[in-house]
Amino acid sequence: MGLRDLLMNHGMAEGGLDLPDVLNALAKGAVLVDVRTAREYEAGHAPGARLVSPKELLADPFTAVYGDDPLAEPNPHFILVCDTGFRSGHLVAPVREKGYNCDFLASGLHAWRAGGEILIPGPPRGR
Repeated sequence: MGLRDLLMNHGMAEGGLDLPDVLNALAKGAVLVDVRTAREYEAGHAPGARLVSPKELLADPFTAVYGDDPLAEPNPHFILVCDTGFRSGHLVAPVREKGYNCDFLASGLHAWRAGGEILIPGPPRGR
């Protein structure tokens, strides 16, 4: 079953962290991973979020997020985010199955904005 089938055939993901928990995790070094399209990301993203395609994330989470960065955190905590928490919530389990600490922001960027956090426009910066 492909990612599209997974998303189309299942409801909203259970769980997820609320905004205060996500901000706390980010303050402790977690990495915010935006799993939306490049167009969505460029329209407005959370500061510091790394744009990663779901396909690349599922293939190799560490390389998808960090590339070949020699200073990459060896035991990262990934916080996945999308607009509503739907896409990111469904990606958490497969990333965890690969051995990574991974969570998602419940209600996605809707919760981010509702909590008073900003979104910034523009393309992703190089890794």
